[in-house]
Formats: sequence, C-alpha cells, structure tokens
Amino acid sequence: MLNRVLCAAAFACASLATATSAETIRLVQDEAYAPYMGVENGAPTGIWVDVITEALSRIEGQYDVEIDAVPWSRAVNLVESGQAHGLIGTYVRRESRPWIGTYSTAPITEKVSVYCRNGVADAGWSYPEDFSGLTFGNNAGFGTPGDAFFDMVAGGLISLQEAQTTEQNLMKLDRGRIDCYVQEQLAAEMVINDKGLKNVERVLDTSAETAHVGFRGDWQGAEATAFMDAFDAAVQSMLDDGTIDAMVAETVGS
Repeated sequence: MLNRVLCAAAFACASLATATSAETIRLVQDEAYAPYMGVENGAPTGIWVDVITEALSRIEGQYDVEIDAVPWSRAVNLVESGQAHGLIGTYVRRESRPWIGTYSTAPITEKVSVYCRNGVADAGWSYPEDFSGLTFGNNAGFGTPGDAFFDMVAGGLISLQEAQTTEQNLMKLDRGRIDCYVQEQLAAEMVINDKGLKNVERVLDTSAETAHVGFRGDWQGAEATAFMDAFDAAVQSMLDDGTIDAMVAETVGS
C-alpha cells in the first residue's frame, strides 16, 4: 500500500510499508523511463511502482520499503555504493554489476530493438558487428545495448553519445545527430508516437531481456533473506494470476 510520499532535495521518493521493520529497505529506479519507471509531482511512477506496491500488499511481515526515483546512473551508483538495497528494473548484468548479489523473480520481459535514421541500416544486418562506423545514442548508465556492443565502443569501432532520457536520444536520432539507438520497444515506441517522429525506423530486434530488482550483494542476514524470498513469492503469484499482464495492458491502453 502506498502510505506516504517523501521528497528530498536531490531525488523524489515514495514509501511503501506493510508494517514497521528494523530498517527501511530502500529501492531505487530511473526517473525517466516511461512507462516502466518515472516521476510525477515528486513521486515515483510507472509499471514498476504498481508491481512493487501490489507485491508488498501480498507480503506478510514487517517491512518498511521506500522507492526513490532518480537519474539511472545515480540509481546504479546508490546501490553500488551501499546507499540503497536494490536497483529496480535492472537486466542481469553479472560482469558489469558484480555488486548485485541476488536478482528477484522477473515480473517483466522487455523486447530490445535497434532504431536508426531512415536508410542508415538494413534489417538483414547482424548486430552489433555490421553497425561498425556508426554513432549510437544511449541512456546514461544503461547496459541495454549489450556487452558485445560496448566491446566495439571500447575498440573504437562504434562511437557513443549518452543522454539522460529515451526522449532525448530519439529526438537526437530524428534530427540526424546520431545514427542509431538501442532501446526497449515499448519505451521507444511511446516516444516516437507521442512526438510524431518521422525520421526514425525500427531496424531489427536484438534480444528479450528479463527485468528484475537487483539486490546488493552485501545486504545479508535473516531480514534480507526473508524479504527477498517473500517478494519473489508475491511477484510469482502476480505472474500466475495475470495481475502483471493486466497492469501493463492498463498502462499502455491496450
């Protein structure tokens, strides 16, 4: 149940609780990744907030959970530095995020695609090898393009420009400031349709990625284990009874 909204100078946050726990469990999400994660009037919003709120209502126990919405790169840093317990919406990235010890049951599977300026790339290309020499956009701190992509960036084969939001990257793409951009389909298509972007095309699909709450590896002990187990069970029950599918459908209006 969404009990109260708290605002701090550097970020927006909402607190959800089933009771009072020994410590506040702080989860962090992106503030600009609609429809999955966002912030509105100082409170975190999106499908993930809806999922976590419902999951907590199904948990028996004394857990005080707070959700903060911040720029993604800051959210990653907060968990890595030990200032938050879990990163909401992360893909499984064991090599680049070794500080995540446990990935929750995944309530959402995201479909990832390559978007390019019209005529820049071909649907028959192999990703990322055939995109050598092009300039890509990326949301700051996002690992969405994948390890092979970032290996090509490190080797100087692909140029990379980062912006904070999906909208910023797609606007740069539409205006010809970058060549391509890798992003989850629903997040990208909502911006493309809302802004009426005409110089952007979906070239090919790269992967389907499960999205999780990634819990910090050094958050351990009886309460941590009990919460993670209870959260997983609640999410699984929501998958089994169709609750999450209904939430997504309601959010996107389908």
